[in-house]
Amino acid sequence: MSNSLQGITKLLQQSLLPQLAKQSELQLKSIEIENGFSINLLHVIASTNLSSSIRLAGALYFKNLIKRRWLNEDGVYLLPIEDINKIKDEILDIMIKLPLNLQLQIGESITLIAESDFPHNWPNLIDNLVLKLSLTDFVNNKSILLVSHSIFKKWRPLFRSDDLFLEIKLVLDKFVEPFLKIFIEIDKLISETNNQAKLEIYLENLLLLIQIYYDFNCQDIPEFFEDHMNELMSIVHKYLVYNNQTLVTDSDDEVSILIKVKTSIIELLLLYVTRYADVFEPLIQTFITSVWDLINNYVTKQQKFDLLVVKSLQFLTSIIKIPNYQSLFQNEQSINEIIEKIILPNIVFRENDEELFEDEPIIFVRSDLEGSDFDSRRKSATDFLRELKEFNSELLTNSVMKYVNQFLSLGGGWKNKDTAIYLFSSLATKGSVTNIGVTSTNVLVDVVKFFSDNVANDLESSNFPILQVDAIKYIYTFRNQLTKEQLLITIPRLINHLNVKSNPVVYTYSAITIEKLLSMTNFSQNHSPVFNKSDIEPFIGDLLTNLFNLILSSSSSSNQTPEKLAENEFLIKCIMRVLNTSEDLLTTNRLPIIEQLIKILKLIAKNPSNPKFSHYIFESLGLLIKYGITQNNINSYIELIIPELLNILSEDVQEFVPYTFQILAYLLENYCQGLPETYKSLIEPLMSPSIWQFKGNIPGVTRLLIAIIEKDPNYFKQDNIVPLLGVFQNLLASKINDNYGFDLITIILLYIPLNVLTPFLNNIAKVILTRLQKSRTEKFIKKFTLFINNLNCIPNSNKSFPNQINSEFIIKFMENVQIGLFQQIFQSFIIPTSKNLNNLQDKKIVNIGLSLIISSESFAKELIIPTITTLIENLKSYEGLKREIKEQPQNPQNQPLNELDLDLTSFGSNYSKIISIQNGTFDPLSMIKNNDFETIKLIILNNLKKIDLVYLGQLSIESQNDLKQLGFV
Repeated sequence: MSNSLQGITKLLQQSLLPQLAKQSELQLKSIEIENGFSINLLHVIASTNLSSSIRLAGALYFKNLIKRRWLNEDGVYLLPIEDINKIKDEILDIMIKLPLNLQLQIGESITLIAESDFPHNWPNLIDNLVLKLSLTDFVNNKSILLVSHSIFKKWRPLFRSDDLFLEIKLVLDKFVEPFLKIFIEIDKLISETNNQAKLEIYLENLLLLIQIYYDFNCQDIPEFFEDHMNELMSIVHKYLVYNNQTLVTDSDDEVSILIKVKTSIIELLLLYVTRYADVFEPLIQTFITSVWDLINNYVTKQQKFDLLVVKSLQFLTSIIKIPNYQSLFQNEQSINEIIEKIILPNIVFRENDEELFEDEPIIFVRSDLEGSDFDSRRKSATDFLRELKEFNSELLTNSVMKYVNQFLSLGGGWKNKDTAIYLFSSLATKGSVTNIGVTSTNVLVDVVKFFSDNVANDLESSNFPILQVDAIKYIYTFRNQLTKEQLLITIPRLINHLNVKSNPVVYTYSAITIEKLLSMTNFSQNHSPVFNKSDIEPFIGDLLTNLFNLILSSSSSSNQTPEKLAENEFLIKCIMRVLNTSEDLLTTNRLPIIEQLIKILKLIAKNPSNPKFSHYIFESLGLLIKYGITQNNINSYIELIIPELLNILSEDVQEFVPYTFQILAYLLENYCQGLPETYKSLIEPLMSPSIWQFKGNIPGVTRLLIAIIEKDPNYFKQDNIVPLLGVFQNLLASKINDNYGFDLITIILLYIPLNVLTPFLNNIAKVILTRLQKSRTEKFIKKFTLFINNLNCIPNSNKSFPNQINSEFIIKFMENVQIGLFQQIFQSFIIPTSKNLNNLQDKKIVNIGLSLIISSESFAKELIIPTITTLIENLKSYEGLKREIKEQPQNPQNQPLNELDLDLTSFGSNYSKIISIQNGTFDPLSMIKNNDFETIKLIILNNLKKIDLVYLGQLSIESQNDLKQLGFV
């Protein structure tokens, strides 16, 4: 009943009631992969007899079902194949008939299916889309074009490849003719009507057609579009300059369909100017004039024109790079006109910027610092200015400085000064402002003098928060141009702004700037940190106190929410950076700080909303543990931290669970008194399939299991080893997680008593060899090769493992499955793979492993010569690596947290590594540095000396000479 139309409808209806929502969702999930469920769900969505809320709930569930269950990471369908085929047959027809809000959800579902199945497993998709296009029904067309664009736009960021071009060609062959007919018909219909409703639907179609135009041209210009360029571009130009009072709205921020069309047109022009200027050249001048007029006409400060102005500025910036048009920008008159008409109107601090500054400070900072979904007017105007400066620096500098000085002399509040500072910063910066600040400046201006003359006073005494932000941001931007002594003087001034009485944008930018100062490295000194722990020791107390006060300032108020508490990730990131730089200075205050972090974690655990904030909390916790624990105090850390982490696990705060396992693992790895009882109680739950179903959990749980095995291998007996081996088997079966399977089985073989393992060894080998035979990938073969050689290297490298595995064991481990199997595998996979390893640690282990195994009694004699020849080739390749290593800068010791500037924008099933407590990969040769090529070579040559000289004599003359050159005597 529950899988029927009526049953699904009932469960969806219950899901809308708060008291029944969780239970009904669990029931839906329990039946979602049954035969008929997914297609019946689609029919529920299509049913016009049901309420819109039930249908919308169904559409959202359907979309999420496709995300979760269409394909797994190994490319296997998780839904019944009958349902999958029916969905593909019916979904387009169903979508067309749906109201807009449902269309959007099902359209996204079609896109998700197409991402995985088109073109190979959904070959008739384009035929069906084209078949449904019409020259009369533009409501229907809009739906089809929307889905088409959502499928085709995936081509835009992809790297060029034969498969990609074959896919694009397949689509073009079927789509371009109807595309052209509809494009021409739309133009005709717009010209013939002044009816607002009709105009809007026609322009919505035109917008999608222009976006698809871009999709079709994003990788290369197809012959069809080159042949029809004049015809198509004449229509494009017509709507770039088209206006109609019927479509004008009074709203300041509502972006009309006509504005969207013009913006999309300029995006298309930008593509043609940057990629296909040679074929587009005859039309460029016409478009330059039109875009210039467009900027001047839409220079109004209304927000709705922002993206249009931004794209227009980007177009003009690209035009400057074309030599034929640079003369347009090279005289004083044109420069002044550009500054007055283009630059100044678009860098001014607008009223809506002020509102955002006051009402949404964190959004303001993110937009100002990181950019929004598109570049701001200010940034685009700045980029335009910098491009002008590249080929006429002196003229532009002199012209801009006149305006800078003019605004500085005007007075009259903060706005003129803000414009002057922004204009000067844009002029002074050479290139763009990257994550490490400005690396070079315009030699015609003095950034330090400008700061001392015009900016520094605002850092402390200004009554205008925006000017305070300008002063702080100036330090942030030009930190590489200031000396360490100058920057040290600014730190206490920045700390003064870290209080609840400051404007939120001011204290947030102060935290950001301090964080960036502490992450600075010396470019000329192997990127060693500029500031060390002794530099910031006087400030640590005030810094941490102020930052925690800001985060917790309103946590006790009645209206404080977890989302509000976690909204400002810049504060917690600054705490993280302070802890990283201070290292082991916090001898007495470490546990209270951990308590503060745990308090914050408890508060935001009610509704984790900001993944960056959460990540930096766990990084901070990791740093406090890393630099604080000793064998004398580790029990204090365990008693304080583990109960709180176990609460997170028990409450199933899924966003925090992957972090929890990493910290549990790190604490155990550094514990030298066996396995605590707390961890023993975790072992059985860790074997539960539910723990492993979330991808994000897998690395941390694997790491924790490995730590448990290393601390107490005797815990695993004949009666409880099977679930552990089941975990290994499931990991190895996954193309995504097989590397964790190899990590786990390596430790199992080295630690768990062999008398326990012996009955299972044959099955373990079969699991590995079956995967190697039936569904191997390049990644699997590399991990398999490393697995074999990790174990080969144990006898000569490390005697601390309970099981002294050796080459004889490895060979018999494989040969017990089938006689002669190891020889086949070695020849087919291990020797060839040893030549193709890029990772230095892998190269070290595999090459030393090969040199050890050839002296094993069970090693096939006919493989000795090819193995030695391969080793000689691999050793020769080290000579080139020596040069590369010398040219690479060394990583600063305490700066790994710079990796956290990577994307952390959303929670999901992906794993987020705590960088501060990351563990290295298993290395049985850890006493040998990965780049110590001379030692590696010496070990391999010494191992070759154990080989019977008869074999060495059978080498080719060239190989014998190579051996001598390598130092073999």
